[in-house]
Amino acid sequence: MIDVHLDTDGTGHLSLPSGSRTIAATSLSEARADVIVILTNQAQTSGRILHANVTVTAEGTTTLEVHPNGTINEIANPQPQEPVMTASTPQPVPVAEAQPTTAPTPVPPRPEQAPQAQSDSPATPENTGPIPQAAPASPMTQTAPFTDGFITTDPPVARSFVKQSKDVPAEGFRGFVSKASGGLVNPGLSRRELHRRELHQRVAKPITGTRNIVFMCLKGGISKTSTTCGVGLSLAEFRPDAVLAVDTNPDAGDLADRLIGHDQVESLSPRTITDLVGALDSHQIDSLTDLNRYTQTSGRLHFIAGEQDPDVSESLTAEQYISVRDTVDRFYPITLTDCGTGVTHPAMKGILERGEQMVVASGWAVTGAKRAQRTLTWLHEANDGAYRELAENAIVVLTDTGATSKDVDRDAIISTLEHLCRDVHIVPFDPEVGKGDLISLDALRPATRQAYLEVGASIMDAL
Repeated sequence: MIDVHLDTDGTGHLSLPSGSRTIAATSLSEARADVIVILTNQAQTSGRILHANVTVTAEGTTTLEVHPNGTINEIANPQPQEPVMTASTPQPVPVAEAQPTTAPTPVPPRPEQAPQAQSDSPATPENTGPIPQAAPASPMTQTAPFTDGFITTDPPVARSFVKQSKDVPAEGFRGFVSKASGGLVNPGLSRRELHRRELHQRVAKPITGTRNIVFMCLKGGISKTSTTCGVGLSLAEFRPDAVLAVDTNPDAGDLADRLIGHDQVESLSPRTITDLVGALDSHQIDSLTDLNRYTQTSGRLHFIAGEQDPDVSESLTAEQYISVRDTVDRFYPITLTDCGTGVTHPAMKGILERGEQMVVASGWAVTGAKRAQRTLTWLHEANDGAYRELAENAIVVLTDTGATSKDVDRDAIISTLEHLCRDVHIVPFDPEVGKGDLISLDALRPATRQAYLEVGASIMDAL
């Protein structure tokens, strides 16, 4: 095992079979590149696989497996190096295995294919000895049994005739090694990149029919719409089919403001869900082209803006919402419904009846957490338990707004909500979310994008 020690200033040393080497680089990145070159040259010179423990101050230890062909892998449990052959004292032969001093009485061989003699004479010692049995064949050398004259064999194993190349890492130490070597060294994907790829596959899960995800809570201003936007953009980014978000908030919902920006909304004055209902009443929607006159796009996410006049939006009935759902379901397999804060406005009955998955948005403030608890409790008990399955399968998303007191017991909030729903996810503080305007995946912090992707994967798992 080769030991490598590096400091953050780029200095360090490594121990090789030929002696110790000193690393004197101007930066940690340059020192890592020097180490990779030295290890690769050593593996090529020796012609065998080497293992090296690379310890970086304040970062920990990474075990590398270096191949003579330049391939470098990070391994969790390194295999021991090939032992060096040394002279050893011969071991005495055990007594039980020593050859006997008296040779055993030989057994006369049986003539092959000889017919059995018919005789009434008594058996003689020559033909009464035990007949030696043939030793059973080794499992590796047994021949296949015969069945009806044919040899039964296992079917051939299907395999590709094309060598599969490892994916190239794009970040972290592995990405640096790949770039520094000009692509000659490919250490493969890190655990973080492998996990992200798994999330992408879960988000892209194939579905049959249509699904509606309802985003709601009994309190406003706790990141419900931002959660709808973040999760909707993440689903649309990685799903092969189309995703639509619908703003049904009766209190001048701001879904459009968060997806294309307030200034863009003011300049475009996009058609709203109220306009779509009017078109449906007059039978003007016969195709996707007709429906697209009432939709907008943000990235790959399509959305229908909410009504800005509270008097008009409050009049949206459950039957009208169901009519909208029936229409968009013809063209969009995944629909996200951004609800208001109440559960008594007319459209809410239709929303809950046509919902397949519930997402309850909340924050870390005590009032927000209690409203999330009340929302789940209400879903468990309302209409004689008609929405209990929605509640039990619900997902809670707690968004950190950066203004929560340190006295709040976050563990207690999580524990309380976990007993009422399927999953609890946490979105870390992000100023792009907190500013209350346009939300773009590219502008979000990596941890925030990861959190929304986790929520999207959890939603698809539940569908």
